[in-house]
Amino acid sequence: MKRWIFILAAAVSTTVAASAQNQNVSGTYGGLIMDKDLLMPSDFFELSQTQFNFGTARAMAMAGAFTSLGADLSSMSINPAGLGMYRHNDISITPMMSFMRAESNADPYGRNKRDRFSMANIGFVANIYEGSGRLVSLNFGFGYTRIADLNYDYSYQRWGQQATIGDVYSRLLKWDGISKNDFYNNGGSGDWNWDRIPAEYFNAALGYRGFLIDQTDASDPSTWQPTWVVNNADIAHFTSMRSRGSIGEYDISLGANINNKLYIGATLGIQSVYQHKYLDYAEEFFYNDGTGTAADGHGQSGLDYQLLWWKLNQDVVINGTGINFKAGIVYRPIENLRLGAAIHTPTYYSLDYKFQSAAAGLAYANNDTDPNVRPDQNGFISTAGDGNMTSPMLVDDGPNSWSFVSPTRLMFGASYSFGDRGLISVDYERDWYNGIRVKDNPTGLDPQTWYNDTFRNCLKGSNILRVGAEFKPLPVLALRAGFGYSGSAFKDDNVVFSSPVIKQTTYYGAGVGFAIARGVVLDVAYQYLSSKTTDYYLFYVQDSEGMAESARYNTTFTRHNVALTLGFRF
Repeated sequence: MKRWIFILAAAVSTTVAASAQNQNVSGTYGGLIMDKDLLMPSDFFELSQTQFNFGTARAMAMAGAFTSLGADLSSMSINPAGLGMYRHNDISITPMMSFMRAESNADPYGRNKRDRFSMANIGFVANIYEGSGRLVSLNFGFGYTRIADLNYDYSYQRWGQQATIGDVYSRLLKWDGISKNDFYNNGGSGDWNWDRIPAEYFNAALGYRGFLIDQTDASDPSTWQPTWVVNNADIAHFTSMRSRGSIGEYDISLGANINNKLYIGATLGIQSVYQHKYLDYAEEFFYNDGTGTAADGHGQSGLDYQLLWWKLNQDVVINGTGINFKAGIVYRPIENLRLGAAIHTPTYYSLDYKFQSAAAGLAYANNDTDPNVRPDQNGFISTAGDGNMTSPMLVDDGPNSWSFVSPTRLMFGASYSFGDRGLISVDYERDWYNGIRVKDNPTGLDPQTWYNDTFRNCLKGSNILRVGAEFKPLPVLALRAGFGYSGSAFKDDNVVFSSPVIKQTTYYGAGVGFAIARGVVLDVAYQYLSSKTTDYYLFYVQDSEGMAESARYNTTFTRHNVALTLGFRF
């Protein structure tokens, strides 16, 4: 069941998601800063983008073009039929260093890089049967493969803006008829009480508490407005996103060799999902005193209480498990040619979700007219130490938590070997992202309307091409290279999601392999990836009052991965 620190009937009472945004009978709103109190279509899309560029160093150097190749631990997560090509036991480990860099269409601010150590692949294959009949061999494998890296940092700043996120919060409260008295016990005469505030109003309540918005008449919800609205002001926006986590898959596989011509295999994949997002957003206000002179700090705005800056932090944790099945086949019509195919069923995910937000504001009292406000001796009012500026933690777990299925994946591959001197391999993959489906959610909302129509209307099948080559100038030395391209899964590449999601990836790989002793191999790989994201807003709102929006942003991620595999064959 749904468990929160307080009881809430539904996560969002009057809004429905469509076309990757929120709609209300009165207007539309969305953006990166919004909607973090629940999972959005962009979150499910991001979790579905597994990256088959991880695995052993050999597979990474060759861009993962292994649908028709085999005798490699990466086969378990790509095409398990490749396990049938083993004629010995194998155990290997592949640690990896990743260097992520981000660049956005705005001035940098804070961290835009993330360097870390991780495990790309580890596992073993056991040759459990050797025969002289049609069944030549049977192999069992178990391993772990990192299939998605969710570690990234990006941040930026933009000055001279006119819109504030207070526009969204104030209009949302107007639409739903919420009074500031609803935030307090006894209709406004008692203490602040988070138990009275539904989760979709957490950040709006923090905006009110931190002087970002106000209601001039508590009996009239239409009087909500940003506190600076009566004066001209330029606003600086500061944004920082940090994501930590990954998706890893534990594979249990069987592969068989039939007559040294046909190889078949199957894998049961069990996935582990973890992502922790930290989103910091701040606004700094620069007022005009009516004569064209910009105010330096405070005291020239004509407001009784002048907001100087406001900051919001949102903390999101997603964790859960997934399960899928893979089946594959490789056929060798002639000695040097291999043709392969594999199908990956949709992964069924069950996810838990946690959300919490905190805020702080700083204002200056030009005219201290409110007896409930207590400026310091210098006239400043800060909420930094106010315990009510941190929301309760929303926790979605239990049988009514989030569940969804990822796309079906179909792979085809062909490879040709040039004796013992080298080989070339080409793969094509089709992923049907329009088949993502939300099955259950804790909000009480119909996923058919909220989510699945968005997947049908906005997404399509994505095409992925991988090419890999290996050349052996010496029996103990192998040189490798690879190229991959993942095309867009969007029907319209100009679509704006609530968060940036990757729409196109290009990657290059290179590596070298050494046979350092009998049965001992050492492989090294380098990989470069460049990923472009969809455009997005920090926030936007549109209704009869008009449109208020942040600037439109886009972000490009580049990753440099260096992996090393140490393998033992016996």
